[in-house]
Amino acid sequence: MKSLAIIGAGITGLTAAFYLKRKGIPVTVYEAGSRVGGVIQSLKKDGYIAESGPNTILETSPKISQLIHDAGLQSRRLDANPKAEARYVVRYKRPIAMPSSPVGFLTSDLFTLKAKLAVLREPFVSPRRDGVEESIAEFTVRRFNQEFLDHAIDALVAGIYAGDPQKLSVTHAFPKLKALEDNYGSMIKGQIFGARERRKRGEIAKDRAPKFSFDDGLQVLTDTLSRQLGDSVQLHTAVTKLTQTSAGWMIEFRQNGVEGRAEHGAVVYAGTAFKLAELKIESSQALNLSQLSEIRHPPVASVVLGFRREDVAHPC
Repeated sequence: MKSLAIIGAGITGLTAAFYLKRKGIPVTVYEAGSRVGGVIQSLKKDGYIAESGPNTILETSPKISQLIHDAGLQSRRLDANPKAEARYVVRYKRPIAMPSSPVGFLTSDLFTLKAKLAVLREPFVSPRRDGVEESIAEFTVRRFNQEFLDHAIDALVAGIYAGDPQKLSVTHAFPKLKALEDNYGSMIKGQIFGARERRKRGEIAKDRAPKFSFDDGLQVLTDTLSRQLGDSVQLHTAVTKLTQTSAGWMIEFRQNGVEGRAEHGAVVYAGTAFKLAELKIESSQALNLSQLSEIRHPPVASVVLGFRREDVAHPC
């Protein structure tokens, strides 16, 4: 059996390789950098753990818990403290907790009566069926109102994408939200009536899904997958060209400054979009991936603050 090549050793590439290897399929993971994990990186200093990328995993699907089980990491899992669920948005020059329930929304100071009424009327807003692609901002204002965009969705989009809701497509940035309107005619109706389908699939809505990490941070997961893959992971190895052959693909790469080649039966790309645009690909069908280079990737800085327990007055 010919091996399969995976380009990129982030969480996607490592997970794919992990399960392929468990099925007896030989794999090689090509990673241009000096470490695995991609944006997942846990830093330990002076007794603190800081995450340079995501800091928790949302357990929205049984596939996630299955991965943790298969990787043998159940004993190292750390679930989030339920008291740490509160999220705050600054309005009226003070932080106000985001409501986490219908009752909390109706009694919250974050939204005016006009915004609350807009949410209550959302199930009666006609769905858009003309196939026009909307931005997140257009979608939100049409289904709710401007205030809901400014004080709820804008903060959500900034936290996830560091992006502008006026420029992000709702279809591609939040496909599940768009699917609720397409399938149920309303986001609120979809949350209610779609619950049965989610239960059948064993899925949990993001707002109710458990959050967890590991005793030494999220990097525990990617490091564990890498160790189990062993020599299948090739670091400092940048793939420079893919050429389709009668038997699969010839991969050309540069490993620690030395040129090399390897043949594989198939290739899975799990890297970044802008790097894919730079990759030379020769295949039986013409491929033009240059437009991927036009995708904007806003810079993001993570600021982590650590405090001694004795310096914090509140009990949480």
